[in-house]
Amino acid sequence: MGKIRFFFFTLLLVSCKIPAGSNPLDPSSPLSLGLFMLGGDSVVQMEFSSNRVQPGGVLYVSTNHDFTTKANGLKLPIANPGLDPISQVIPRSKFLYEIRMSPSVTTGKFTLNLKDYYLNEALLVNPESFEFEIDSTPPMLQLKTGNSIDISELQSGFLDVEANEEIVWDGNLSQVSLSGNAKNTLVVSDIIVSQRNIRLLFAGNPNANGGILTISFNGVKDKAFNTQGTIAVPVKVFAFKSGPNMNIARRSCVGMELDDGRKIVLGGRAKSGVLINGNGTLSSTEYYNSITKEFTFAPDMIYRRQEFAIVKLLDGRLLVSGGYGGKVGNPSNGSLNSTEIFDPISNTWTEGPFLTTPRQLHKMTVLPNGDVLVVGGLTPFSPFQSISMVELIHVTTDPFSMSVETIGNLADSRGKQSQVVSVIAGKVVITGGERSDVTGPNPSDYYARSIDSIEIYDISTKTLSTSSARVIKRFNHFTHALSNGEVLILGGISSRFDDNQPILRAQIYNPTTDTIRDHKNLLFGREWGSSFMFSYGKDQIIIAGGLEYRTVNGSTFDSILDTESWSESDNRFYLTGRSLNARWDGCEIKYSATGGGMILGGRIGSILANTEEYSFE
Repeated sequence: MGKIRFFFFTLLLVSCKIPAGSNPLDPSSPLSLGLFMLGGDSVVQMEFSSNRVQPGGVLYVSTNHDFTTKANGLKLPIANPGLDPISQVIPRSKFLYEIRMSPSVTTGKFTLNLKDYYLNEALLVNPESFEFEIDSTPPMLQLKTGNSIDISELQSGFLDVEANEEIVWDGNLSQVSLSGNAKNTLVVSDIIVSQRNIRLLFAGNPNANGGILTISFNGVKDKAFNTQGTIAVPVKVFAFKSGPNMNIARRSCVGMELDDGRKIVLGGRAKSGVLINGNGTLSSTEYYNSITKEFTFAPDMIYRRQEFAIVKLLDGRLLVSGGYGGKVGNPSNGSLNSTEIFDPISNTWTEGPFLTTPRQLHKMTVLPNGDVLVVGGLTPFSPFQSISMVELIHVTTDPFSMSVETIGNLADSRGKQSQVVSVIAGKVVITGGERSDVTGPNPSDYYARSIDSIEIYDISTKTLSTSSARVIKRFNHFTHALSNGEVLILGGISSRFDDNQPILRAQIYNPTTDTIRDHKNLLFGREWGSSFMFSYGKDQIIIAGGLEYRTVNGSTFDSILDTESWSESDNRFYLTGRSLNARWDGCEIKYSATGGGMILGGRIGSILANTEEYSFE
């Protein structure tokens, strides 16, 4: 009889291939089946209801073996010495057992050492060990892409709320309620629940203002049956809202929020045929009152300017430089090297020092010590010439005592570049731009092209250097300093000629390691647009407006209505909503306290006076 059993077992092992990595203790495995045919005990299979359980909670085990016939019943030995979270094992049937946990053990991971114990009982068991966790923490919910939603022109859509662990929830509409001053903004129409995600399908009110919305979820539990009772998720609701018209339609202007909360728009170009102070280039400035929603005239600048640069100094004054225009009273236009300072307390403009080189379409950056770095730009008339000289304005409380220092020359002259200070690295990062070289005496004798170089200004040593990293060739693009010291580079275009293409690929430059890496793609490759930061925890960037060149030869373009966002935590771009006007070449005012801002003027065919706000004010 023994020979027959040996022959049958050998034949079985030969005919049944055991896959690599398979569990030999699985009751359905060839080895287990062979042991059973040899007359050995079958493998005991155990299945636990969860690997997470709350203190004093209940866990269930189902098995194919009847332990009620054993004197000690079902034993679940704990591998962790000195810790025993199991207070009682109760048989509910021959093959189902209830495990009650001790309420005094509130945290920790515990392993059931099943193999050794059941080998002593002459039994094989699957699994050989089982790890579970005592979980006293209820689940948490948060909005998946920050804590905001854009409702601009929204008719319907969805909102994803993400859990930090697997949840157990019925997902009934009665279990969701909305509160806050934006509670009428959204109407939840349906709910889709998955293991870690709740998707709210909703209808939106496109005329609703932004505000604060709280979404409350009732009865959300985790697998250990922990619950907070009601989980409230705060949401900031943002929207593009139509703002009042400026007193003067303008493009190529600049804007700034003052420390006292007032907003101001400055200069630019008026509509064709409109002459102010004898010229279409404007010295005019206007205040915007976000409470009364009105524009009122502010003091004129000393110079008419368009395509100029502005910064807010550390003491709250405004400094403007360069541009295209002339002094009020002189009707002719040219490239400017003048600066002027606006004092919001005295409400006056005062001339500052003159730059060494006239320039427009340049950039200025305020350094940590209060001085201002002036970089790049173009000359105003064909043949266009890009500028390489870098200058430093030494700022004092008295504009008449301010001075200008020449730092040196860029390796690649450029205008329409982007630059940002990385405080962590102690550097100003200058990326891309348009280089234009004069090739002869005639207006068309110049060669313009986008460049890929990155140049660095070291704040402590006051020196310029060229990075070994290269950006994708682009100009009229955006840069944002990230919280870790890196720089996000996005948008822009590659050329003004028939080979022009929009730049979809974003990049991230690390000024500490002098390395650059490709990042996600924008949904729209845009220039002459606007971007805003929102300080609601994830440093989300909103990108709106601008132009995208979409044809094969790059000779035509479309202005863009759609907006998109980027979250530093999620590291991706996603469609946000729509602005009210597909405008470009306008100006923007960034709201520093609340995030968001205002887009003003610009062009959609003709020059605009209208404005729109993107905020929850």
